Amino acid sequence: MKDRDLIEVVAALKHDLGKYSSWMSANLSEEEWGGTLSDVLVEALRRDLLRTRTRRDGTSETAWEVWDRLREDLPRPLPARELEVVEAAVDVLRGAEFALREDSDALFALRASLRDAQRQLRSELLRLHRRLLRAQERG
Repeated sequence: MKDRDLIEVVAALKHDLGKYSSWMSANLSEEEWGGTLSDVLVEALRRDLLRTRTRRDGTSETAWEVWDRLREDLPRPLPARELEVVEAAVDVLRGAEFALREDSDALFALRASLRDAQRQLRSELLRLHRRLLRAQERG
C-alpha cells in the first residue's frame, strides 16, 4: 500500500469512525456517564455506535461496519500499531451490540469500557493521521 493511500484510508477512518463513533456521547457531562444509566446516555451511545454513519440510501452503518468497510483497503498485518489499537477498540464496541440494542443492564456494566474504546478510536486515529502527514511532508 502506498503512503498516500494509507493516509487517505486513515483520514476516512478518523472522520467516519473516530469522529462519529462518539459524536454525541463525548459531549455528555460526567454526571451522565456516572450513577444510574440515563436515557440521554443510552440514546447518545445508540446513535454514536449503532448509527455511526448514514449511507446514501438512508440506512445506517454501525461503528464496526464502518471499520470493516474501510479496513478492507488495509494490508495485513496492519501497517501501524495505532490501527491495532483501533481494531481492539472496535472489537469492544462490537461486543456491546446486544447490550446497545436490547439490554440496558448489560449496557450499564459496559459503559466505562465503551467510553474508553471511543476515546482510543479518536486519539489513535488522530495520532496516526498526524504522524503520517508529518512523514509525508518530510518526504
